[in-house]
Amino acid sequence: MGALNSVGLWTIIGLLGVAVPIIIHLLYRKHRRQTDWAAMELLRKALVTRSGQVKIEDLLILLLRCLALALLALALMRITLDSKSVIGEERIGMVVAIDASYSMNHGLNSRFADAVEKAREIFEGTAKEGDPVSIVLMSSRPEILLRSARYDPIQVKTILDELDGAGPNSLNLETNIELLDELVAELKTPGKEVFLITDSQEMDWAELPPAAQDSLENLQENANVFVIPAVNAGEDNLAIESLNYTFGSLRKSGEARFTALVRNTGRSDEKTAKVEFYVDDTLIERKQVGSLAAGESRPLEFTAQFEKAGNVSLRAELTNDDLADDNVRHAVARIRPGIQVLLLEGDIENAVGNRSGGYYAKVALSPRDSDDEEGVVVNEIDPADFALEERLKDYDVVVMNNVLTVSSSTATKLKRFVSEGGGLIVFAGDRVEASTYNQSLGAAGEGILPAELGEVSSSETKEGWTMEAAKSDHLLAQLTARYPEKLLDAIRITKQIEATPIENGEVLITSQSGNPVLLSRSTGSGTVLLFTTSASKRWNNLPREPLYAILLQQAVTMLTSDPDRLQLTVGSDASLPLTERAAGDFVDLLSPGTEEPEKIRVIQNGDQLAAPVSLTKHGIYEIKAEEDKPGVAIAANVNASESNVRVVESGALTITLDPTGVKVISGEGSMSQAIEKERRGSELSHRLLLAALIVFILQSILARRFTNRINREDTKDLSATLQMSQVAAARRS
Repeated sequence: MGALNSVGLWTIIGLLGVAVPIIIHLLYRKHRRQTDWAAMELLRKALVTRSGQVKIEDLLILLLRCLALALLALALMRITLDSKSVIGEERIGMVVAIDASYSMNHGLNSRFADAVEKAREIFEGTAKEGDPVSIVLMSSRPEILLRSARYDPIQVKTILDELDGAGPNSLNLETNIELLDELVAELKTPGKEVFLITDSQEMDWAELPPAAQDSLENLQENANVFVIPAVNAGEDNLAIESLNYTFGSLRKSGEARFTALVRNTGRSDEKTAKVEFYVDDTLIERKQVGSLAAGESRPLEFTAQFEKAGNVSLRAELTNDDLADDNVRHAVARIRPGIQVLLLEGDIENAVGNRSGGYYAKVALSPRDSDDEEGVVVNEIDPADFALEERLKDYDVVVMNNVLTVSSSTATKLKRFVSEGGGLIVFAGDRVEASTYNQSLGAAGEGILPAELGEVSSSETKEGWTMEAAKSDHLLAQLTARYPEKLLDAIRITKQIEATPIENGEVLITSQSGNPVLLSRSTGSGTVLLFTTSASKRWNNLPREPLYAILLQQAVTMLTSDPDRLQLTVGSDASLPLTERAAGDFVDLLSPGTEEPEKIRVIQNGDQLAAPVSLTKHGIYEIKAEEDKPGVAIAANVNASESNVRVVESGALTITLDPTGVKVISGEGSMSQAIEKERRGSELSHRLLLAALIVFILQSILARRFTNRINREDTKDLSATLQMSQVAAARRS
């Protein structure tokens, strides 16, 4: 038993109400006047019997009036019963949550369509008109279609009829359960029910994370929770999990390789699928996927040539299967007309036999030693002249080689440069003062270095340390991992600065000593790369090896146009970084599937200007360039983890959810009957109001009847007549 309204408040109000007729009764007794006179003494005995009868009648009327007010207070308190009862009125508040993640679109007759029909059956078979109901579409961006509204069959039917498919989002179970708990708290009914209609994907339901299990247990404490699987016959699916830049030049007239990873996320083998590769909506290449067993993946490489500079859209598309949302993957390549590099040369000597690190870096980046506008142009300056460099935005990458110290003003300029999308490469050397770097560029300063620098470490052997790729998906780590083992073993490092990676710093290459050789860190829209060894041959033999040029060329390419970094997930919010604009300006955003651009207001996002964008569809989002104001484009793709269409069977799901108390209703038998069997919760307010009304009418009838009998009595005694009149007046009150 419980109450929907405040027990304390309505108890106080009820007691005050009950006290009213008692106070009135006592006041009438207090103000009764008594006059002693001789003749009255003769009649006193005759009145004693009648007076006792009147007191009993008054007490009965008083009790009935108090009972009527007490019943009224209990009715307004809204007393509820946890179990079914013939004396209570069944009232159930319902929250129906439909899984709207894109895996629900699987099948010709989709799981989502089955979920909508199950929701329709729940409402039509178990809901009562006037009871509060809510309808929610569950995903990473949940949508409330109806919130704590009185159940109207026509309104609910209209809402369900308008649902034609799930969105492109994934499912965040914990976030949705928290929302359902909030909606349950709004229901003012003795019985509360929550229905989760889902395809019960393995990734979400096979093993519930502790946070999700705790959320479900908490929800079950506040409502009766049911999970209703919505599935179709098949569990077959192929998905393109990624489309990544692999290698090559992202410059005008350049050529680059991209890799599309295709995975079989279903339960059966697939043999006939094809993948088509598009550049700016032009079909470039088509490849057979070949036979793929369940759970197996296969990378397919495509080559693209770029004839012009600008943002280029890339797309890998899979032949249609039972789930269309994950058959396409988008990417954006920012093609440069050329790359401008500013080299801060810190090495003092640069002679034959003792070349500087800057010399080797320039040779690696511009092997033709030309100022070809479509290549990499390196401008070398003395670090002391960096403060005079006013047009830093004319450069794409800054390379610092063995620079002695970094002033606070230089650090500030570099921080702004990187935050606005520039790339920074830092090489160590014998002139680098680690403490100064930590103070200006590290955590104590502008905070852009990926590690805290320490002492110089030397190899105990003359041969030095070998190096190897760290476990990372980063392009430079992958290039090192694919480099021939014999050639990689020939690279030796004799000295390096010890480096302790910070929290968001990523190690890409390590030496045999365990110390990082190359680290990366993203800052704002740009990236910082840190080599803990020298760019020259003084601390290693790397400059004479082909890997040196490969790493530098790919590093510069990645820093200026990283297609992988321009890929975001549908269902998230993004801030597109902008330059040459001002906060408050409006820019034109072209979204996927639209022909007319949308006006977006530019905001200040930390140290940079940005355009806030909500990614609701997969495809390319682009802000066009305007005169001398550069544009920006990003690709939005579905969450690849949602492609797993394998489901948990009802029996296994029941075992998983048993500790939480949540019940699973499978397709066997009538769903409405199963719900009615588990239904609990009734309210006594209407019954109590009726009882209060009956008691009130009863006391009115008795009061009138008793009063009329007094009026009909024939008494010749004036005092008795006055006394009876006073009693009648009190009863009418």
